[in-house]
Amino acid sequence: MSDRDGRADGRRVFAELLLDSRVQAGLSQEELADRAGLSVRSIREMEAGRVARPRKDSVRLLASALGLQDVAEFLRAAGHGRPVAPTAPTVSVAVAAPTGLRWRGTRPIPDGLVGREQDLHELEGLLRQNRLVTLVGPGGVGKTELALAAADRFSGADTTVVVVDLTTVQRDAAVPSAILDAFGTAPGTSDLDDVLSGRRPGDLVIVEDNAEHVLDGVAKVANRMVRSFPGIGVLVTSRIPLGLPDEVVRRVQVLGVPANDEDFEEIAASPAVEMFTRRVTRVRPDFELTPANAPTVARLCRRLDGLPLALELAAARAGSLSVETILAALDDRFRLLSGPRRFGAPHQRTLADTIAWSVDGLSDPARQLLYRTSVLGSPFTLEAVAGVCTGTPIHELDVPMLLAELVEKSLLQPVHEFEQLYGARYKLLETIREHAYGGLSSQGDDLTEFRDRAVEWCTTYVSGLEGAWSSPDRDRRYRAAHANSALFEVALERAAELGEWDAAARIVLGFRIAWQYQASVAESGIRWATLCASNVSDEETSGRLLAIAGRLSSLTGDIHGARRHYEEARKLIPGETEMGLVARGGWVSSGSHLLDTQSLAEIPALVEDARKHGDLQRSATVQATCGLALLRWGRLEEARELLLAWEAALVNPGVYPDEIAYMALSRVDLELGNLAGARHWALLARDSQASDDPERTKVAGCLAMVEFHDGQYDEARELLDQADADIRGHRGYFDYLVMLYRSRLARAAGEVEQARLAVLDALNRLLLEGRVVYLLEVLPEPVAVLHALGRSEAGDAICGDLLSWQRTMDPPMLPTAWAVLQESCQSATASDGWPQPDPAAAVQRLANDVLAALS
Repeated sequence: MSDRDGRADGRRVFAELLLDSRVQAGLSQEELADRAGLSVRSIREMEAGRVARPRKDSVRLLASALGLQDVAEFLRAAGHGRPVAPTAPTVSVAVAAPTGLRWRGTRPIPDGLVGREQDLHELEGLLRQNRLVTLVGPGGVGKTELALAAADRFSGADTTVVVVDLTTVQRDAAVPSAILDAFGTAPGTSDLDDVLSGRRPGDLVIVEDNAEHVLDGVAKVANRMVRSFPGIGVLVTSRIPLGLPDEVVRRVQVLGVPANDEDFEEIAASPAVEMFTRRVTRVRPDFELTPANAPTVARLCRRLDGLPLALELAAARAGSLSVETILAALDDRFRLLSGPRRFGAPHQRTLADTIAWSVDGLSDPARQLLYRTSVLGSPFTLEAVAGVCTGTPIHELDVPMLLAELVEKSLLQPVHEFEQLYGARYKLLETIREHAYGGLSSQGDDLTEFRDRAVEWCTTYVSGLEGAWSSPDRDRRYRAAHANSALFEVALERAAELGEWDAAARIVLGFRIAWQYQASVAESGIRWATLCASNVSDEETSGRLLAIAGRLSSLTGDIHGARRHYEEARKLIPGETEMGLVARGGWVSSGSHLLDTQSLAEIPALVEDARKHGDLQRSATVQATCGLALLRWGRLEEARELLLAWEAALVNPGVYPDEIAYMALSRVDLELGNLAGARHWALLARDSQASDDPERTKVAGCLAMVEFHDGQYDEARELLDQADADIRGHRGYFDYLVMLYRSRLARAAGEVEQARLAVLDALNRLLLEGRVVYLLEVLPEPVAVLHALGRSEAGDAICGDLLSWQRTMDPPMLPTAWAVLQESCQSATASDGWPQPDPAAAVQRLANDVLAALS
């Protein structure tokens, strides 16, 4: 008998045995395929006798699915026992595969990646140094495209890339067969060893895509690959790590979104915006990002978390809907983003399917915890989860383990930013949160129960903050509270719905200091403080709430708002109480910004009442506040006296350093010509802050001024560069001085255009925020810039007004500003028409004149 005849008989024997076994088991081809994790086509081909030697792994899967007892006989019938007659030797795929076929499987989409260059570069390096790399991340984050692009970049002319799509693989045991299918192996190749052996390092990269549902099977095969075949690299995409010792895990993050809606350049540079815009042009070729539509696109990208799949699905709707309509419809994002994606894995064709694919794989306690955390806001802490989300089937002791499961499965994101300050925090992508919120809402009264629990927990939490202001660990306690600011927002919303304004007021009053750590959160605090103040019945409580609104308004740069809130608060609170002193001190401080002389007159009585107060910390703080107000008014010796009184109080228990007061002392000594003292206080300001304080860089501006006046221009410039990061994200204190000294440094270096831009920045910022008093410090600098630009006539005109101000108005310019003016105004004469009745209006008019002259 010829070899050909022998193989034909073997095919018929196995085909008949397989058919008989399937019929006896009462299974259709589709049912057997589902049980075995094979394709219907494979079974059809084997039963027709068209497969010469089915793969050993496939035969074993079939035997298991059919419940056969004699697996060895089944294998022999398929040609995997001792042959009856000699057969032709098996040909390895490495030999049989046509040369030049470098890529097998799905190719990268051209222009498929946006904003991933750094990730791509890192991943390429990881593949060169490690045998097994796993990309993990939530569904729709772009793991597949990143993996394909990295494999493409990594591979050389002699490298074969094999992409294994595991989406349709149903069982762990079917993973080896899926890999062999991806290789396109010839009949007769039955084991992975046949295609993996003999490879040189760099010859072969296997990409195993969508591995999370057959994780054990992928892990088993990947472990064998990297341990037994040193020439192979394995790149896996999954929502869950494999958990192997040789595995290097990298989490794929969502695309960066713009932080605001105003800065067109920042919006255009955002990877999420770039991807959305590119995808929209595929369905609307005339679409382009413009200053007019950029704010809407920025908000849309933020609402979609920068999640690539969501951006892609939203962009597909732009062929029939405007961007504004798409944004408005995102309240029901799962209906809006339901298609029409026709490619990719079945569970990634709609946004809802993508999320459900991950959620369905959770244990019941983990799924319930995910649902419940959707009421917490984002980010939140483990402490908040344990306090609000426990109860059947979730035990409090299991919360850390369940959170770890959600993080591991890419449904929960750890927040590493400022972790040392705020501790471990977690966040939900908005898309996942909405899915989870819908799941909780579908469970009867659960949503109401857990929102009510949020109110109860926050009310209890803030009662534990009583006395924190004077405690040794006050900063830690307030920062821990700030870490749950989103949950406090949820609790206040629920209390307002129920009309429980007294409970809401208790939360606001207890949480008041924690709101001060971040400007965007402070704005929420202003809203809640004023809303509660208008709804509570007790006048003193209302006044205390308004004092909080004043403090937070000052921190966010709204000086007029701060003045208004403090004005109302001081009328409602007894002036000798702690919050009464806060309201009066804030009124003095905001008034000094606005050149209000009544504020100056209040200082002696306020200081006296503060010194009589029993709380040494509050007394010291009020004196520092008044000292800073006197500094603004040019009363340097009086300011120094009060600030030194604050500094002397630090020896008492319960009184703690404040970098702002130290910075004020540094500024006073600088203006008095005491450079050594200014440096001393500036260094203490730096040392009084935590090393990773998110607002630490504002102290760098204080040190920069000292270095500038000491002639150390390079050091000053470096410090100003450090301070810039804070200037862009924080309003208040001494930020305008950073811009002012940038101008002075640029002018000294002959960079007049840079000086002009810097001083314009300072003036615009001060005018926007209403901090009128600081304009007096800045205005001499543009006079010097105008002279450097050759616009001496305009410079002399403004100089004449400033000379008249210095002679007739109060407060006077500080010594450093006056020195700049005197150097620049040798040819100018004082203007007529001074003094003027409204100092604040006069300064603002001068600032507007300067803006016009510099434009």
